[in-house]
Amino acid sequence: MIGKHINCLIYIAITVCVMLCAGCADRLFSEDGTQHSTRRIELSGEIDQVAVTRVNDGGFCDGDGMGIYIVDYKADIPSTLQQSGNRADNVCYTYDEANCKWNSDQDVYWKDNHTHIDVYGYYPYANPESIDNYTFNVQRDQYNATADGKKSGYEASDFLWGKLSDVAPTSAALRLLLRHRMSSACVKLLKGEGFTESEWESIDKTVLVTNLARKASINMTDGTVKVAGDVELSATIPSQVNDEWRAIVVPQTVPAGTTLFSITIDGAPYKFAKNEALTYVSGKMMKFNIRVDKTEGNGKYRLTLVSESIAPWENDLQSHDATATEYVVINSTAGHLKDSIAASHKDIAMVKRMKVTGTINLADFVMMRDSMPRLTALNLKDVRIKRLYSFISGGVEHWTDYAQDDALPVYCLKGKKTLTSFVFPDVLKRINSRSFDGAGLTGSLNIPEGVVEIDERAFAGNDFTGVLTLPSTLKKIGDSAFFGCLFNCPLNLPDGIEEIGSGCFWDCRNLYGNLILPSHLKKIGSSAFAHCENLRGDLVIPESLTVIPTNTFTQCGFGGRLQLHDGITAIGNGAFFINGFIGELELPKSLLEFGGRNFEGNDFSGSFKIPKGLLSISVSAFANCAFTGEAEIPEGVTCIHKNAFYNSKNLQKIILPSSLELIDKNAFQDCILLRVIECKSPVPPVVNSTAFNGVPLEDLTVIVPGSALNDYKSSESWSGFKHIIAK
Repeated sequence: MIGKHINCLIYIAITVCVMLCAGCADRLFSEDGTQHSTRRIELSGEIDQVAVTRVNDGGFCDGDGMGIYIVDYKADIPSTLQQSGNRADNVCYTYDEANCKWNSDQDVYWKDNHTHIDVYGYYPYANPESIDNYTFNVQRDQYNATADGKKSGYEASDFLWGKLSDVAPTSAALRLLLRHRMSSACVKLLKGEGFTESEWESIDKTVLVTNLARKASINMTDGTVKVAGDVELSATIPSQVNDEWRAIVVPQTVPAGTTLFSITIDGAPYKFAKNEALTYVSGKMMKFNIRVDKTEGNGKYRLTLVSESIAPWENDLQSHDATATEYVVINSTAGHLKDSIAASHKDIAMVKRMKVTGTINLADFVMMRDSMPRLTALNLKDVRIKRLYSFISGGVEHWTDYAQDDALPVYCLKGKKTLTSFVFPDVLKRINSRSFDGAGLTGSLNIPEGVVEIDERAFAGNDFTGVLTLPSTLKKIGDSAFFGCLFNCPLNLPDGIEEIGSGCFWDCRNLYGNLILPSHLKKIGSSAFAHCENLRGDLVIPESLTVIPTNTFTQCGFGGRLQLHDGITAIGNGAFFINGFIGELELPKSLLEFGGRNFEGNDFSGSFKIPKGLLSISVSAFANCAFTGEAEIPEGVTCIHKNAFYNSKNLQKIILPSSLELIDKNAFQDCILLRVIECKSPVPPVVNSTAFNGVPLEDLTVIVPGSALNDYKSSESWSGFKHIIAK
């Protein structure tokens, strides 16, 4: 009876296991029977914009949905995005604000543990009828507010798009940066002369945006937006907050002399136009500040354009009501921020989130750094920084060697661990050394346009996990500027960068995708990209770069092809150590200096030639590579150092020059397919006893000059070689 009971339990257990396995099997296969990984593809979204009014990291709020397409790579080639049949077809990811997490309406899995993917995302979620011609309409009435869970007209008119390229399988959430693809018209009316404050606030003011097409065609593969309809007769009604109006606009050009804005002041209509054509630029805000003066006597008004600019997209002033915390706003003059905070009846020891306007200097930064222990968010968008050569702190006079206007001072917020959010000044030229070294900044980092230089350790040791955006104006990045920052994004370097310092991106191991070096790059420091282990694809060294220092690209992962140009004169130790580069290795013809372990741990194949001019083959220079065919060592080389070709298992033939004097220990160890050595030297080089360990010498033929045949056969160094013949 007990035996029957046990057998029954065993039967039940086996049945349950089979059912569970069947369930697992169902989840491991797609509908077409293709097996995939058990790891889900996790995503998070973020908007590329400047937060000027609220403390809000990502820009999305609860319930927002973005559409996601995912395509697999085939070998090293990405598949083409299709309307359907991709790894993911318009899967909706919805933001859960309480848990700061994106949830998908269906699970999407990696194909396996090695197949890369491209991710395409857009917002707001919809059902695009075409991948390359998605019809989208911006709303005429963008003034109406959010109601009953529906987006406002302004929000419904916006369109965001982003792409992640060549992403390797990972368990980490992929951070997708979505960028505004429409343009924005932004008009701000400024109180001029002739008004009292109450009079200006009481008069009716309206702005309409005119002569625009509102129908667009969007290509989902690259996010490009084109006009797809005629110019509308009716005007667009913008969103309004106080005296600022914003309208989402399809990128387009309005002809010269055409009315751009219809402005009404206290019932009096005015038309605003320009003498030249205006192009609404994708992803940018076209900002117009217009002053209104009241003329005497007749009660009419005069409108004057004060300024216009093409600016980065700023977060919406009123719509998209995510949970956000307002800033305490303080207006100050340089050196008097502490007094200004006191005048606003705020306790500097208690302020957490602060927006500063006016001017400040280094003394104000020191006060914020050392005397505001709870400061977590700092907005300096509307601040101008004034230089200060010296200041008194704690009874001690401090001096700075980098004092200049519109520059973040040295050490200004160094070690400010409480500071997690920072908005840069609109006008900024330089970020000096250690400005944020060891601070507590999190999320993404958007360096504003206009910054030319980021100095040493400016952002080293912060807690970034989002996207790094660098300005097109950037020329130089100093030593260790982003040392250890864990940005989770591709690294897009502006093409104008001329210098990248030593250790600049050392251990930024969550950067991924292809690395395109700027075409104007003239100098790069040692270990600049060392241990950026998730970089992928090819690497092209630009013509302007002639020296590659020690460990520049050590353990970066790449896995594609390495393209070196003939103008390179020096490659330092370990410059390309352990990267998995494939294909033939073409060394520069002008190469003179060549460090050890340069190409160790790559998968180069095919035959290759080492350029003339080198005097030696460095330690472990080509160890663990996959060269096939032959390797020719050029004339002039006197020494092949230890481990130079260690474990190059596919190497079949080596040609040694007449200048060669020494083959050091383990130089060709475990080159198991090596069958021919052609040695041109009339004097037998010294061969270390371990130089050819692991090579089957009984199958190896050594070809030597006829005049030296007897010398080779009688040489102690070559006594272990069984087949030495004359050429």
